[in-house]
Amino acid sequence: MKGAKGTPDTAAELAAALCLAAALLAGGGSRGAGDLVVHLAALPALLLAVMRWRWAPASRAQRVVAVVCVSAIALALLQLLPLPPTLYTLLPGRDTVLADLAQAGQPHGWLPLTLDRWGTVRALLAMVVFASFWALACTLTHAPRLRLLKLALVVATLTALLGYAQSAAGAYSPLRFYDFHHPIGAIGLFANRNHFACLMAMLLPFAIALGVQGQVQRRVPAALAWYSVAAMLFLAAALSFSRTGLALACTTALAGLLILTSRTGAASNQGRIRRWAPLASMAVAIAGIAVYAGDGISQRLQKDPLEDLRWQYLRYGWDAAQAYLPWGSGWGSFKSVYAPFEPINSMLEVFALHAHNDILETLIEAGLPGFVLLLTLLVTVICVTRKNLIDRTFHGPILAAAAIAAFVPMAHSLVDYPLRTHAVAVVFALVLSFLLTSASDPR
Repeated sequence: MKGAKGTPDTAAELAAALCLAAALLAGGGSRGAGDLVVHLAALPALLLAVMRWRWAPASRAQRVVAVVCVSAIALALLQLLPLPPTLYTLLPGRDTVLADLAQAGQPHGWLPLTLDRWGTVRALLAMVVFASFWALACTLTHAPRLRLLKLALVVATLTALLGYAQSAAGAYSPLRFYDFHHPIGAIGLFANRNHFACLMAMLLPFAIALGVQGQVQRRVPAALAWYSVAAMLFLAAALSFSRTGLALACTTALAGLLILTSRTGAASNQGRIRRWAPLASMAVAIAGIAVYAGDGISQRLQKDPLEDLRWQYLRYGWDAAQAYLPWGSGWGSFKSVYAPFEPINSMLEVFALHAHNDILETLIEAGLPGFVLLLTLLVTVICVTRKNLIDRTFHGPILAAAAIAAFVPMAHSLVDYPLRTHAVAVVFALVLSFLLTSASDPR
């Protein structure tokens, strides 16, 4: 889908590149100054997205995602609107809030639906950043989007190199910018190693796809360079020592090798793809993992997954969801509303910031309306991918890679919260701009 005339593609591409670079470099934490940098960098993308977006040329899938984004933002705004006491008392779970205020001698007056105003504001800003970048990327043609993808891969490669240095430097290295979380292994510019591994796994199939594309076009140096990037991303995901991240990286690497080489090899008019090159790059990565990450991964795998606190968050998080249905407690309010449902004898020294399951957390914070929006987005992505696979309408390895990459953060969100960091969310928006592109767009 092309944007409106009068707004040059170059300006739109630069605005998107600024937002993407800011998200990758400063959006790896959950809040703070990094988020402010991303929000400021997203302002040009927001302005140009509003100016360039056109409903008519958008594909059906793009329209559905646009409605989901606008509805989620509208829901957050509604949660911030003050409600009169007569309505507020009808909301589930608010009786304890009013009782606490009365006990403290504080007049409550009109109160918003959300139980954490600033948490909802942060969530609102995050949704605006995601929607702005996605909408702007959709107005670009394939070539500018491809350049944005290569920018993401270059930054991710540099982040992977930083992860190597962090892993070699040992525990509590000054190279770690968030010293309160995960003191060993590769973590890059992130506060959470799982999100670092998710980004590596999400971009891995694109590196393989660009390598395959280079082989099809007989650009051997470019193909070898991209296969090298794929190996580096794979090794970085393993060095994070994230069990889920490593599983996702292995899955995307295998899917990339099976789908990308077979599809492109069958469709190419320039001869059969030589499969040894991508296989060799993954073999090099596996050898590197065995040498440099084998011991750390082995130690992580020895831990009983049933002892993970995620299961506790799911158990008591479901109690919180039931207490606040059908309207929820407000976007971004999980950390404030979860604690009362966790028994004292189950509490540990860590503080639960998220449910580690975005379906459950959405139910808690946004209730049934948020759950319907999330389900709509998931069904749309699944249906578009299925249609493309069955109809064989992938026009190249990049779209096939997008189909693989889109499921990485969605699958990871069942046991973590990668999409609640700007770095992963903005790259996911770029992936969706490829996957949901109208078939009429030039490739």
